[in-house]
Amino acid sequence: MGEFSSDRALPEIRNWDAPDLSAHARQLIDSNEPDVEELILDTLDDAGPLRPLLCRVLAERNPDRDPDYALRHFYAETDGPVRRWLGQEVYRSPWVWLYGITRLRGANPVARITPDATHWLASRRRTAVIALGDTADPAALPPVIGRLRDQKWWVRSQAAAALRRLARSGVQVGQAVDALVRCLDHDRQEVVEQAAAALATPALRTDLLYARATLMPLAGAIVDNALDGVVAPLIPLWPGDA
Repeated sequence: MGEFSSDRALPEIRNWDAPDLSAHARQLIDSNEPDVEELILDTLDDAGPLRPLLCRVLAERNPDRDPDYALRHFYAETDGPVRRWLGQEVYRSPWVWLYGITRLRGANPVARITPDATHWLASRRRTAVIALGDTADPAALPPVIGRLRDQKWWVRSQAAAALRRLARSGVQVGQAVDALVRCLDHDRQEVVEQAAAALATPALRTDLLYARATLMPLAGAIVDNALDGVVAPLIPLWPGDA
């Protein structure tokens, strides 16, 4: 690929349809050049459709960064109830992970998103568990685990996928074992696939082996595949999501 230059990567990443957009994003995240963050910050106002990706890059580079650089794009120019409403709505839409707000500790994403995990609207619960899974925060575990019992299968499936993302980020998800094992008996294949994939991680693999003995044929076949390393994919949440 050659030596990386942030001066080169920033113009290249502006081509939204570029097949290597993800690679350019990862290069910006991993760059050790001292001026790369300043260069990105200076381009945000004129970045157009690439602004979410550039904000996500900054969040990946430094989760302790002041979140104002991302949140300000959602606030009204004046203070008051409208500004507060717009600020909260960010946490109820895909923008929260596209902009990397889920990774910014100063934005308090778990505290702000968790109430929606028990919202009466299933769509809000689904968005909440996806966002919570992207926080890399152990505090997100209880509300995500709770959605493994959701009455809507697509919320359960996303909760299991969220646990996979949390585990990938280094969060210990052992407390979710019992709820994940129960999902293996669900009548929707999508739920079983995501639960089996979550249980197939090295720390939980023994629990998956024990659960295999009592499963129906279809679920058993899914678990066998998971034990062999064949699991349902995790849909990327943003360009550069590995």
